Amino acid sequence: MRRISKILALLLCSGTMFLAGCRQVSPIGYYLAPPESLSRINRVVFVELSGQDSYPGIAADMTTTLSHAIQTRRLFRLDVVKKDDPLCKTISLDGQAGFTMKQLRDMRRTFQCDAILLGSVRDFRPHPRTQIGLDLRLLDLKNGRLVWAVDHIWDTTDREVEKRIIRFFNKEMRGGYEPMDWEFAMISPKAFGKFVAYEVANTLPDWSKRRPYKKRQQWTTLGKNK
Repeated sequence: MRRISKILALLLCSGTMFLAGCRQVSPIGYYLAPPESLSRINRVVFVELSGQDSYPGIAADMTTTLSHAIQTRRLFRLDVVKKDDPLCKTISLDGQAGFTMKQLRDMRRTFQCDAILLGSVRDFRPHPRTQIGLDLRLLDLKNGRLVWAVDHIWDTTDREVEKRIIRFFNKEMRGGYEPMDWEFAMISPKAFGKFVAYEVANTLPDWSKRRPYKKRQQWTTLGKNK
């Protein structure tokens, strides 16, 4: 797992114990806090990913693909906010070294949400092989704790990644990719992005079959709540 020191730093800043919530059942590098941390979150704002300037559009595409995949887990309401949204210009969203409690309160007031999902696309290469790296972190804005984080690079030259792509296509993708089938994801950034988003979402628990969204006081629209 690359850049693990950054995740550890975020965990220390947030007061969350790393080993307490980490599960070693996924092929990708991630952190997940205990279930009660997620149960307290009802509305999340996903700020559009930062991306590599040399590949315009990749960050926006991955933001959309990830948001769809995460919503299938039915853990919370997820709303995407674009980077150029006026609300994003009123507060600091960098936070690579962590946020102060005041910054977290400002984000909660500005976006009217319980938690914020931030991240970036890095190491993206569409050819001669498809490769993408993601850095994601979900912060509880009420207590400043890190609830979920992903820090991983996917590379089509990795044989294990290739095997997982085959399983993903066989299980999740509909027809229409003939004659290439699963090999289409090896050359198509969008198809590869769907595979990546699927693996990211699978690091979260799946409550889609357990219960509907939580029935309690909840944020409804930006700048307005019940």
